[in-house]
Amino acid sequence: MTPSFILDENIVILAQQGLDEYGDLNPRCADLIQQIIEICHPLLVDDILWDKYVEQLHRPGYHHPSMGPFLVRVLYNALTISEKVEGLGHTAPIMDDEGLIPSGSQDDAYLVRLAAETGAILVTTDGALRDDLESCGILSKYDLTVVSPEDALGLL
Repeated sequence: MTPSFILDENIVILAQQGLDEYGDLNPRCADLIQQIIEICHPLLVDDILWDKYVEQLHRPGYHHPSMGPFLVRVLYNALTISEKVEGLGHTAPIMDDEGLIPSGSQDDAYLVRLAAETGAILVTTDGALRDDLESCGILSKYDLTVVSPEDALGLL
């Protein structure tokens, strides 16, 4: 079965900037997005996540000097024209036990809902989110897979 992926907005921002999570020049996140689209793995978004992508990628300073708003165009093209990004057209429903997610990761609850609803692999550089989901039991209860960009590349 072909895995589906959900990219935390931090992956998209880092791809647009051409950086890794430590601020070093690194094309890993951009390579991940490109490979997911080229290999035709589904890249899933809901209305909240798509809005966050667009909002973050239009912020000044979130563009690699040579890329401009390139990634927004690539994702939009993949979503609307080539259908390589699957937009759910709705927001994932709230989970009954969403309150178990520790407060430091509550701002990412929309990602957890989307992953739980779809069974897609969540890719993030947010190690605290991964740890929080494991410690509160949501990772195992919903059989979620949360990986780093490096690990996601290894799954392609």
